[in-house]
Amino acid sequence: MEEKAQEIIRFCNSCYYVGGNDWLKEFCEKKDTEECMLCINFKDKLKEYEEIKDKIRIHLQNYLQLDNVSFLFGTGASLHLGTTSIRRFPKAIEDKINGDDSISDLFKELIKQYQKSEEIRRNKSEIDVPLEDFLNFLLALQYIGEKSKDMGMGKPWKTEQLSTLIITIKQALFTLCDLDDIKENWFTSNPENTEFILEMESYGKYCYHKRFIKSLLQRPLNLRRANIFTTNYDLAFENAFDELGVYYIDGFFGFHKRAFRPESYDYDLYYPGTATEGKVRRTERVIRYFKLHGSITWVNDEASEFNQYGLVEKPIEIIRDKPELTGNLMIYPTSHKKGYTLDFPYSELFRQFATTITQPQSVLFCIGYSFYDEHINDIIKQALAIPSFTLVIVDWDGTVNEEIKKLKNLCDPRIIILEGEYLGDFKIFAKDIMPNFHDIDIREKVVTTLKKLYRREAKEDEE
Repeated sequence: MEEKAQEIIRFCNSCYYVGGNDWLKEFCEKKDTEECMLCINFKDKLKEYEEIKDKIRIHLQNYLQLDNVSFLFGTGASLHLGTTSIRRFPKAIEDKINGDDSISDLFKELIKQYQKSEEIRRNKSEIDVPLEDFLNFLLALQYIGEKSKDMGMGKPWKTEQLSTLIITIKQALFTLCDLDDIKENWFTSNPENTEFILEMESYGKYCYHKRFIKSLLQRPLNLRRANIFTTNYDLAFENAFDELGVYYIDGFFGFHKRAFRPESYDYDLYYPGTATEGKVRRTERVIRYFKLHGSITWVNDEASEFNQYGLVEKPIEIIRDKPELTGNLMIYPTSHKKGYTLDFPYSELFRQFATTITQPQSVLFCIGYSFYDEHINDIIKQALAIPSFTLVIVDWDGTVNEEIKKLKNLCDPRIIILEGEYLGDFKIFAKDIMPNFHDIDIREKVVTTLKKLYRREAKEDEE
């Protein structure tokens, strides 16, 4: 009972904004009043609590039944698995660089250059520099260095040291994002992971991703395939797909040699019907999957007639065994500012994102996404210009995120925000909030039947 009480407290501390108004206040009149906390002292309030969550699920289910449904996942969907936010420069990567005398001085010098400051500013022992932006800065310097050398202008930076620094960052980033290689003691050493550990023992490490996928696949089969976009480099969704036996279309084609073929996003899977039907049936368990910032298994390769774009996907075991491959990992779009054109394959991936969410009757669920990527934000703003578009945001604490605050302040009923330590948590959303079509339909039928039954009995008693 105590655990349920704590759950209700976290739920009451959350918000469900629709057009800037917190609907939880409408669902529960006692929310944010002195009587609110009294709910945890009465067992009969548990029924009311579940009914309020059902209202939220039913409301979200309406959007999941649209023809064009997309999800955008950020780091917040993988933090519980042991990865690290790379919005700032992770301490683990900094330590790895400082442990190499051949590049540590260059690293400090470039950090100062990037910040245009004489001192390295720190935030909670981390360098106050976005890792992805800094990596982009290094790649730009590398490009300039190569071009200036060709033109006889000299080298702005030592090319070999700069290349070593870039490779070192990618190697350390690979380690942070290699979820299968994260030690089990990381989970047991964090008290807040108690519930996750219990779930993991029953359903595996990717239990919440699998719960989410299973619920998503219950959408009616006559609708278009659901789309999952992610800015994460890790393989959480890939592992969950494999464990569930779900086929995902990720832009790569082939078996032993998987090369990037963007036209494969237009493919679908069907199987023959019976001879008497004379038609085909669409395979059920299929999802379209897009990794907008690349992946720790994407490697730059030499272009050929069989691989025109020079991008291959390799098993992660091979990359673990051959660290030299990490220097060719395709991670993060290499354009320093949004005004520059993105290089391939990112240009194609962002084009797919824009085309998908700007179709009529579309909904985009943003889960654990920080809204720090200007390319993505611009596309979302473009979609908001379409009257039939709906944006659903699942965020732990939007009060500190300026972009989410701006969206909330628009008071647009097409913008729905689930916020707080309960409704804004990916784990809770996947397990308890993500509509399960079968369960909701059954509960609705049971409630309808019971209402009819009791009304009939009451009428008979009156007679």
